[in-house]
Amino acid sequence: MGIIEAIFGLDESRKIYYKEFETAIKSLPHIDDREREYLRGIFSGVLKDGITQRELIGKIKQLEHGTGDILDAHEVESVKRKLFGELEDNK
Repeated sequence: MGIIEAIFGLDESRKIYYKEFETAIKSLPHIDDREREYLRGIFSGVLKDGITQRELIGKIKQLEHGTGDILDAHEVESVKRKLFGELEDNK
């Protein structure tokens, strides 16, 4: 199950905040500590005012490696797949 289903279930209009997001990313078994730290940094600003399912999906789709990120470009793409609940091939 991806973070989308873990947080929102079937309610697309519901807003979530930092505490729910933090609980959800801690519960995802395939997200490691570095990836969690990256996600905290990326989402900290928008979670303050709450984020809907549609906004969260849009933000995840827009994730890209940036200068100074703790993850490299491949790791960022991997996190995106994990958040959407896709299985990763062990390459």
